[in-house]
Amino acid sequence: MGVIKKITACIGAVVIGAAIVAVLYGAVSGIPAVLSSSSKSTEVSLLRLGITGIKSKENKSHFFNMEIPGTERAQFIQYSFDAKLGFDGKDVVIKTAGDNTYDITIPEFKFIGYDHPEYRTVVDQNGALSFGTPQIDTANMINEILSDKARSEYVEKNRDILEDQAESFYTSIVRSVSPDAKLNFIFKQAEGD
Repeated sequence: MGVIKKITACIGAVVIGAAIVAVLYGAVSGIPAVLSSSSKSTEVSLLRLGITGIKSKENKSHFFNMEIPGTERAQFIQYSFDAKLGFDGKDVVIKTAGDNTYDITIPEFKFIGYDHPEYRTVVDQNGALSFGTPQIDTANMINEILSDKARSEYVEKNRDILEDQAESFYTSIVRSVSPDAKLNFIFKQAEGD
């Protein structure tokens, strides 16, 4: 069996093993562990972040571009969750570059998911004349916390760590099969980055 086939078999076994463990221990939300069917997930989670913050929103009524005093509404939401960042393992490409050297192309990093979300309104303030001011949409504020833009920002802020983790992950797998292998890593990025 060639070195690339051995490496691919090792990587496949690690990813499938992680998916099986996740299913057996009920890590897939909404599916009881006993009733789970086999999963074909190939996502590789490299980084888990504890995210906390406060999101605020204010609404005010205006009359001819002038703010009307006492009409303000304000809401502050404290949030926390554990974000998982990584990539889709099925899109990794390993090619022989000659002389026991391999090119490993890692796909675009992405926000894989999150666990343990908590949202709490810490301030909900309404001015004395706020009855005519539109209500603040709390659900929309929570959606903004996990918008596509916010998810992309979490990935970009942690790109260096993700690249280091991906290199470490694949280096340990490849070197378990071929200890003297030389590896070149190529990291794909989203269009426009």
